[in-house]
Amino acid sequence: MTQATKLIDALNGTFGCHKSFRASHAKGFTVSGRFIPAQTNAGVQIPLLQSEQPVAARFSVGGGKPGISDKSPTVRGIGLMIGGASEVWSLALISAPVFFANSAQQFVDFLAARAPDPEIGGPNPEKVKAFNTANPNTVPHQEYLKSTSPCRCYSTERYHSGHAYGFSIDNASVAARLVLEPTAGRTGLTPEELAVFPDDFLRDAMTLKLADGPVCWVLKLIVANAADEVRDPTVPWDGEHREIVLGTIEIEDLDDGKESQLRVFDPAHLAKGVDAPGDKVFALRSAAYAESKSRRTE
Repeated sequence: MTQATKLIDALNGTFGCHKSFRASHAKGFTVSGRFIPAQTNAGVQIPLLQSEQPVAARFSVGGGKPGISDKSPTVRGIGLMIGGASEVWSLALISAPVFFANSAQQFVDFLAARAPDPEIGGPNPEKVKAFNTANPNTVPHQEYLKSTSPCRCYSTERYHSGHAYGFSIDNASVAARLVLEPTAGRTGLTPEELAVFPDDFLRDAMTLKLADGPVCWVLKLIVANAADEVRDPTVPWDGEHREIVLGTIEIEDLDDGKESQLRVFDPAHLAKGVDAPGDKVFALRSAAYAESKSRRTE
């Protein structure tokens, strides 16, 4: 059994098998827009981002349940494809600054601890507690979600790469994480809104926003400091960091075509000038995405 099979089996074991849906981030919708480069690239050598590019994207709620509530305390995601026929940079970003696992085994064990207990009807709190105690590096991800209210709209969410990519800046090799910063600011639901909002509101909220014009994010590099851990996406980076603006992502329209819905936002598709992260989770992604797609298109 391959690692990709184990990962998708673990997702299906926790969230169930749902025909035609992704194993992770099952609930979502696709959109289109464009990338507009920054007026200055601050010495970052990524040729693709020196000119305006088309963008295909997908917003999603974390987890493998297509019917999950839009108010659920899990991550929100955005898959991005920047570019066209000649070159595409694909990204998969989430609302939490760090991941919940740093290896295939930890990924599987994290999900196993949260698999529904038939006697309880949900995850067994003792199993979750035991896992957290044995895997303290996974706790920052969980604490962020517990302390951060779900977004009011995908347009008011901040998205993070988690992975540290390699870049050439002023002819020096550096590691940096990526952030999409909403120009409208990050806004979460109030306690009153959490109580009264329906379980399916995020698509309608985005539709209303787009009726007034494009929604925008600034795409930034957060450059690693010397003490930062760049090979473990579960570790937060603390303190001040150099930020470099690459440009703006503008989402302009909903795009529900069949081709759009079948897209796989596999971050192994890198732009020239971008080096793959060196962590173990990134190395798992491409094969796991392919396994998930093969199951939902069977």
